[in-house]
Amino acid sequence: MYQIGQRWSSRNEPGLGIGKVVALQGKSFELFFPDADTTRTYSVDQTSLVRRTLTPGDQFLFEDTPFIIEEVREFDGLMEYRVKEEWLDESEIEFPRNDKNEIDSILALSPARRMWFDLRRHTLEHQAAHAASPVRGLMGLKAELLPHQIYLAHDIANRPSARALLCDEVGMGKTLEAGLILHHRIHNGLTKRALILTPVNLQHQWLVEMLRRFNQPFTLINESVYEDFIDGDDNPFEQQPLVIAPIDWVAQHGKAAIHMLSAEWDMVIVDEAHHLAWSEEAPSIAYQLVQRLAENSDSLLLLSATPEQTGEREHFSRLQLLDADRYHSFDAYVAQQTEFKRAANIADALLPLTQDEAVAAPQPWDQVFAQYLHEVKDKDWFAELSHTDSDKRAQAAQDALNWLIDRHGTGREVFRNTRAAIGGFPERELHLYPLESNEVFAAAAHHVLPEHEVDQGYWQQDPRWSWLEEFLKDTKEKVLVICHTADMAQWLNDELTFAGFQSADFHERMPLIHRDRAAAYFADPEGAQVLVCSEIGSEGRNFQFSHHLVMYDLPEHPDLLEQRIGRLDRLGQRRTVHIHVPYLLGSVQERLYKWYDLALNAFTRTTGCGDKVNATFKESLQSFLNGSDDEDTLLEEARLYHEALLKQLEEGRNRLLEMTSCRKDVAQALIEQIEIDANKGLHRFIESVTHAFNIYADCVNDDEQSGAWFIRPSSDMMVEALPGIEEEGKALVLDRRQASQREDVAFATWEHPLIAMLMDEVQGFESGKLTSAILPIGALPEGTLLVESMYVIEAEGHPRLKLAQALPITPIWQLSDANGKFLHSQFNADKWSEKLKGVPNRVAEQWVAALRNQLLEVLQAHQLNAQDQARPQVHAAKEAYQHQWQTEIDRLRELQAVNDTITDEHIQQMEQTLAEGLARIDEHQVRLDAIRVILTTKPE
Repeated sequence: MYQIGQRWSSRNEPGLGIGKVVALQGKSFELFFPDADTTRTYSVDQTSLVRRTLTPGDQFLFEDTPFIIEEVREFDGLMEYRVKEEWLDESEIEFPRNDKNEIDSILALSPARRMWFDLRRHTLEHQAAHAASPVRGLMGLKAELLPHQIYLAHDIANRPSARALLCDEVGMGKTLEAGLILHHRIHNGLTKRALILTPVNLQHQWLVEMLRRFNQPFTLINESVYEDFIDGDDNPFEQQPLVIAPIDWVAQHGKAAIHMLSAEWDMVIVDEAHHLAWSEEAPSIAYQLVQRLAENSDSLLLLSATPEQTGEREHFSRLQLLDADRYHSFDAYVAQQTEFKRAANIADALLPLTQDEAVAAPQPWDQVFAQYLHEVKDKDWFAELSHTDSDKRAQAAQDALNWLIDRHGTGREVFRNTRAAIGGFPERELHLYPLESNEVFAAAAHHVLPEHEVDQGYWQQDPRWSWLEEFLKDTKEKVLVICHTADMAQWLNDELTFAGFQSADFHERMPLIHRDRAAAYFADPEGAQVLVCSEIGSEGRNFQFSHHLVMYDLPEHPDLLEQRIGRLDRLGQRRTVHIHVPYLLGSVQERLYKWYDLALNAFTRTTGCGDKVNATFKESLQSFLNGSDDEDTLLEEARLYHEALLKQLEEGRNRLLEMTSCRKDVAQALIEQIEIDANKGLHRFIESVTHAFNIYADCVNDDEQSGAWFIRPSSDMMVEALPGIEEEGKALVLDRRQASQREDVAFATWEHPLIAMLMDEVQGFESGKLTSAILPIGALPEGTLLVESMYVIEAEGHPRLKLAQALPITPIWQLSDANGKFLHSQFNADKWSEKLKGVPNRVAEQWVAALRNQLLEVLQAHQLNAQDQARPQVHAAKEAYQHQWQTEIDRLRELQAVNDTITDEHIQQMEQTLAEGLARIDEHQVRLDAIRVILTTKPE
């Protein structure tokens, strides 16, 4: 059926244009779409493609010369076209759209129910609105919208190449920021394949976060699963488009490293990037692997809360991964940072004025701006910095900060948001419970997890268990209990349930759906009072509706401690987080508590230095945990060292960098746009599309803004599967806050995979292109023919051109009588549709057959009228596209004089994009999408 050289188009992705078969691979084949400069692989038994051929009279280009087809024949599966005396193979020519052929093919269909015309129109309208939205790709996050995350993601994701170092403080959500950037670029067609490299202890957290927050189904490839993927010479990294892998394992496994490097990646994300050890003489294997990936990948995100803790030169080495040309000289980098710090000092002087601190001391602004005086002395805001009116002074200070941000912030690769700058985090309060040991647990005092030295049959005699039971009896609020192992989590839950508590467990041995149910049971106000989590099981989950955390044991690493507390201590937590720590006197757990509390103060505040303190005092710490008596000296030395590190970080805190990382006014505007666009019109679309495809859908809350549906597959549904919906069904919720607090529900936006799939299915439902109806009306003779058509304006090109924001696939609805008199300006499309009634399929087929020649004439008139309607829309799109890109080009050219991060190459790239985009808009097509044939009848 498929031959190399044949031309096909995709119903699901019409924007790709017309593709050519370039490779056959057994049960699959490849289509290359020249307009979109992309290749797709399809199964030979798929049904989403349409064979594209030409007929006599059609025009095509050959070697840039137009020709008219005189005769057509088929040879060995390929079409051949005669022009003059020469036959040309279809693979040799430049293929146009053929509108007459499109009309013929639609009229040859068996008519579907009348509602399909309206569903196709609504789907196209929604697709067009979503494609044109400036926040497309930022809507689907199943979490509350935080300004610093949205601003950062929008800034980085919209760059030609998303390359940045994200170094927000602990607990600020770097994982979500990276996920947002990735999600944005996937939805905008800029990323198809992504690799996430993580420390071993974070691989499951990333897996859960990407699936639960973004509906991105990553595959984990680590030591335990690597061999299962290998089949002969196949590369497991090439078989999966979205992969998570532990970087330490890959660095130690030569074959896996080769496989990973030989696969192509559009985006690479590296978590805990400060562990990429580097020295000029001997960079680590992990660093060298990331360096190779950086050279061959379009986008690179490095995540680290403490990027400079290993030294300025190692920090510079990681910046080289992002842009080796720009960061070619350490000395030049130091000089650049010195200038940036001067600008940061000016920002420090301006900030008190913007915050309306009337007590701020007057500043000698000529001296403060001495380095830039020749640039700012004529600015209006500069003169008003000393104004006696506090409002004018505050506005001038804000204008001055905006000038600094533009001058030094544009083009920077480093982003850092801090708790101090963002605000809104809760207080923490530590509660300690020293417990006397007993004979059974006395022998376990020297093990970090006391129960490991005691048979499970005696765990009930653990003083911690007795304490927990009494604590929960006195506490009526919801409590999160975290312990290290799944065995202990399971045992505690069983014992709590037996003791009469409403309890649920949550650990890595449970299927994901069971974990979701446990989390939902805990989130329900009438549900579980207690949720018992294991270490791994709790990764990636947030329970900020609770504010009591019991650490049944303490982890051995400060990062894990912070992760535990971070389940409750997050933005959105509205009450003080109470941390309860029971421990056995004289045990390793007691000494761990003292280390965390007295050396690191890790219970009541976050720290990005805990790992470095642990490493510095590694041997002494191990001796202390094993029972060394010299604890006071060690704890005091570690405390002083830790405080010195924190002071160094605070002194190096760069307010200007923080401001360039989150411009709150821009962020708020983006959030408001997301709230409008995320599910506008979605509630009614779910109602109509599930009905059309016979999908079981029970409306739980019939509200446009906060509606909810229970969706599940049905035995007679017209689609094969429902992405993101289990066999037993799932709630689909339009309210973001409600969805973010419940793990067992899906958050419905236009970016949810189920909605995206259903929109594609609507467009791919071939029969839906031709429908029929009757119009009961007395004002027209019975049997009068009326024709509705829907054309679409399409401009095809590479996603990097961002054509859809200016000219999305735009539907044009038309209505006329048989004489070509257009009536659509007199009606609203939805109101018109309400007047129509259905027709039996057999009757509709007879109509179309009898009226075929007349319909061809009417639809030719519709084609010309659609082209007339398209012209002003295309003209407006060109003007908007020109303005959007030229404004940014002009701004960057002006800034380039004072900001050396803006290169000629960057501006030239934008100018080329503008020119190519305008050319693609000029090459737009006006394509027939659907027809509805209507005959009038006498009113009943």
